[in-house]
Amino acid sequence: MLPTAYRTKREIATTLLRESIIRGELAPGTHLVLEELGQKYHLSLTPIREAIPILEGEGFVVQLPHKGAVVAPMDRDEIRELYAVRCAMEGLATSEGVLRLTDQDLADMETLLATLEAYKGGWEDFLEVDMSFHLVLYRAAGSQRWIETIQTLWQRCKRYMLVAISSDQLIDFIHADHRQLLLACQQRDVPRADATIRMHLKRTEAHLLKHWS
Repeated sequence: MLPTAYRTKREIATTLLRESIIRGELAPGTHLVLEELGQKYHLSLTPIREAIPILEGEGFVVQLPHKGAVVAPMDRDEIRELYAVRCAMEGLATSEGVLRLTDQDLADMETLLATLEAYKGGWEDFLEVDMSFHLVLYRAAGSQRWIETIQTLWQRCKRYMLVAISSDQLIDFIHADHRQLLLACQQRDVPRADATIRMHLKRTEAHLLKHWS
């Protein structure tokens, strides 16, 4: 059995709060009271206090005058901003990663795609496998900073994905886009892969904006 990676109480608090915000358990605008959060997560106040500025830096928490830390709001402007940055970052990571993919990377992408296409579980777990598929490509680009930035943006987008309607049309275009992306990667076609990921993100953005209308 592989050893479990050690996590500090601050990291545990940050993860618990982030997941609660993403899932909507801590709704937008919720005032983050340290004592209440400590009781909820069975943690002392110090790691909770330390987690809040981290989540503020990630965009999940905002500080309001006379109120303090609250869960960040959700709106159409943020969707547009998030997907504009994601298109730039993920397009760059795709362009840099395609030619560096190994045969094992391509095999892993094929396996993850097959898992997605056969998936019968919940929407949240589907999104996790979806991200794993993309991360194989992005990690090939070789920049850990890019990966960290992309994952933070993805987590913020996940707040919207979990409350948007998961339609058959959405699932169909996700699968089609993934197939096109994998084919472009297999053929080492950088322009096609870049265009595919940007189209994929724009279509997802349009789906979310439609939901928020």
